[in-house]
Amino acid sequence: MKLSLTGSNLSLIDAVGVRHDNLRPVRLFPLTEPRHWISLVDEKGHEAACIDDLDALDPEQRAIVEAALARRDFVPVVKRITAIKRATEGHDWHVETDRGPTVFRIETDESIQSLGGTRLVIFDKAGTRYLIPDVAALDHDSRRKLERYF
Repeated sequence: MKLSLTGSNLSLIDAVGVRHDNLRPVRLFPLTEPRHWISLVDEKGHEAACIDDLDALDPEQRAIVEAALARRDFVPVVKRITAIKRATEGHDWHVETDRGPTVFRIETDESIQSLGGTRLVIFDKAGTRYLIPDVAALDHDSRRKLERYF
């Protein structure tokens, strides 16, 4: 397997010499196994290859996959919860993330899931994931706002 990245085009030459262009990397377990099980899929969603361990790749190939993943990954990390307000359909969360302040809506308590320990992931109404890597590391007011959910 040989990978190349030209602009936004991730290409793969597989074990039998067939070239696959315009691939996108998809983390199959993005929050629990971010360095394992990365599928390379084409524009129609067909898998061209699966990388079971990113760290097993040689450094050049790993850098190519990491660069392609960096373009695709969007999981804001919640740094602070400024307010949680009841809305007509759910709750509006006002938060500060590693990408700046934002407001998102969750519909039910099932939108907040534990990833083990004190890690949480929150899925908003639009399907965006927000990560809280360590609830204990949040400020006191943010933890207090989370008490209802965690």
